[in-house]
Amino acid sequence: MPGVNSIKLLTGNSHPELAQLVADRLGIPLTPCVCKKFADQSIDVRIGSSVRDEDVYVLQTGNSPYLDPNDSLMELLILLSACKTASARRITAVIPSFPYSRHDKKDKSRAPITAKLVANMLTVAGADHVITLDLHASQIQGFFDIPVDNLTSEPSVARWIRSQVIGWRDSIIVSPDAGGAKRATSLADALGVDFALINRNRKREQNKRIRAAQRTAQGLSTRSSTDDLRSGLSTPMSNSFIIDNSAPHHQLQQNAVGGAAAKLSAMKLGEAGGATPTAPERHHHVYSDVANGVQCNETGEWIMRDDEGRRVRSGGSKDRPTESGTEADDTDEETETRMEILVGDVKGKVAILVDDMVDTGRTLALAAKTLEEAGAAKVYAVITHGLLSGKAIDLLKKLSLEKLVVTNTIANTEKASQAEGKLEIMDVSAVIGETIRRSHHGESISQLFRQDAEMMF
Repeated sequence: MPGVNSIKLLTGNSHPELAQLVADRLGIPLTPCVCKKFADQSIDVRIGSSVRDEDVYVLQTGNSPYLDPNDSLMELLILLSACKTASARRITAVIPSFPYSRHDKKDKSRAPITAKLVANMLTVAGADHVITLDLHASQIQGFFDIPVDNLTSEPSVARWIRSQVIGWRDSIIVSPDAGGAKRATSLADALGVDFALINRNRKREQNKRIRAAQRTAQGLSTRSSTDDLRSGLSTPMSNSFIIDNSAPHHQLQQNAVGGAAAKLSAMKLGEAGGATPTAPERHHHVYSDVANGVQCNETGEWIMRDDEGRRVRSGGSKDRPTESGTEADDTDEETETRMEILVGDVKGKVAILVDDMVDTGRTLALAAKTLEEAGAAKVYAVITHGLLSGKAIDLLKKLSLEKLVVTNTIANTEKASQAEGKLEIMDVSAVIGETIRRSHHGESISQLFRQDAEMMF
């Protein structure tokens, strides 16, 4: 009807299935729109009907199996610009999976904050409002000068757990890293269950504690030269002595610069009855490839390399006793880390891993292995955005994971059919559709995320 402001829903090529589901929820047809490439690979967009003075919503996800993420972003920007020049009253970018969301801070020298750049591009292209789901970091909302609604999948996840996980009342919600602790505690509170946190313990810190314990046992000073410098002490001359207050009876300690090494060797010789001490036997493990960069040794331990090239090992409880010979491992990497459960007890419980994103699946694999070694009865994983890059499905099939649940913010129907029943897709079109309806009519969106909000869908 002329003069009545209505909803116009447009979409590109990144996720047409989700756009159709949202349109069905709203009871409206998708606005005809064609996105194609010319021979030189430049993108052309054609909108098939008028959007003048309409409330336009452009749904385009940041990651897609059908489209390169950069092409997906460019399609979104060109669609926004086309609607702006076509005199749309208001333009809202609906981005279920925000592109470049992991590039949200300057964590090293000369690193770009690409998420901020994407925010600027969306604003310049013509977006008046942004709707997204489970941002990797909530501070991304502050990169925009326009309103941003960061929706959460928590009500949908809570509903799925209550309906699909047998014995969920005796479950425990687990975050695979410290960054997701808030997400895990919020879901645990909504369900009324406990939560746990997996931490990466650096081998450097382990070795530091072990060396300090050895020096204390030998009666040597545990104070490092760095501590001496900070305290203003000058470095003692060779063969000089210092007082260590941490040693029993204020024993005189020979400084490491001089004769401490000789004293330690003499004490070791005395303990061994005069025999020359030998280095601990090193254990050289044989590693076999699992999938997607994850390896396994003959003891069942899983390892991977993180983005910075550091070796990460699966582990169990923080209080698990150290096996003999473990320190004499087949690596001298001081930056090596081991996953361990820092908070919570998962033994005999149903462990549910929650996170905002799974890409290669390597962190998920080591976290699941860590929970298994810690005695969890069953392990589930519920992740919002399932990128599932590379051979993530092959890795998933080899995991002792009951099920990986991802939302349909990214199209994974084909991968679900390949996962042999281990991958389930949760529909969030109802949440997105209701958010669009409420935004159009000026109603509150926060009501969607009350504790009983999952009953609405």
